[in-house]
Amino acid sequence: MRWSRFETRVPGKWVLAGEHAVLRGGTAVTLPHPQFSLKLSFKPGGLGLRVVPVAAESVIRDLLGAVSDYWESQGRSFQDPEGELLIESSIPVGAGLGSSAALCVAISRWIAEPLEHSAAEVFNFATQLEHRFHGRSSGMDVAAVSMGEPMSFEMNQGPKLLGVRKIPHFTFHDTGLRSRTSECVVRLEKQREDSPVAGMKIDEQMGSATRACIEGLNHFDAGNTEHGLAQLARGMKQAQECFYEWQLVPGEGHRIVENLLKNGALAAKLTGAGGGGMIVALWQDQEHARASMIGYAE
Repeated sequence: MRWSRFETRVPGKWVLAGEHAVLRGGTAVTLPHPQFSLKLSFKPGGLGLRVVPVAAESVIRDLLGAVSDYWESQGRSFQDPEGELLIESSIPVGAGLGSSAALCVAISRWIAEPLEHSAAEVFNFATQLEHRFHGRSSGMDVAAVSMGEPMSFEMNQGPKLLGVRKIPHFTFHDTGLRSRTSECVVRLEKQREDSPVAGMKIDEQMGSATRACIEGLNHFDAGNTEHGLAQLARGMKQAQECFYEWQLVPGEGHRIVENLLKNGALAAKLTGAGGGGMIVALWQDQEHARASMIGYAE
């Protein structure tokens, strides 16, 4: 096993529709986030592994421990890397923008060469590593940051690129609150146990939201701007209603959504697991967004 110089960059991601329902076989739509990314670089040499920043060391060693356990379970020895591992990330943690998935993908790419992993194994291993963050990962976030293009995702079929190149104007607004995906998932599982019929209806509503969003993206990309935006707005509003019914919208999220709609946004919703994180807003175009946001305060 030989560790060599390595560098990779992974984008953040955000979910347009399909959150949570994707864990039960539903379809989700996710897009890369151009404003956020994670860069991992490794320079071999010296004794032991030096992780920068130091605050990331415990997480990195935990993930490398998982790699070692898996590798040794296959009857092969794992040699700890020696050198400097530098992680530079602008992706906010706990904001629903794929911070943990980006780290897991970057780590999996890094170890791919010395462990002789194929591209498929890189994806599968990144998903296994993300289980350590979320308890149960659908694989959607890993696929989204790996592919870096708009896509739909189903657990039993995997990712499917949408092939759209023209994207409507979206803005992102931080609630300032953070929550763990695993906690939101457990909370919804308990709700479904208590009210299974209601849970199924909400999942169906989220499925309708996803279909409307996919149709909207395709129409917008094809130049049918008004119909595309109308479908996207309808889908986003349906998806946000699901978050309300799941009781995963914090008070600050309510306020931001109301302010955005009041200031001219076509739709606004939480993106990610809920409980905090980011609100995404859809606008007629960049000019409308800029004009409407004058004087707007989050």
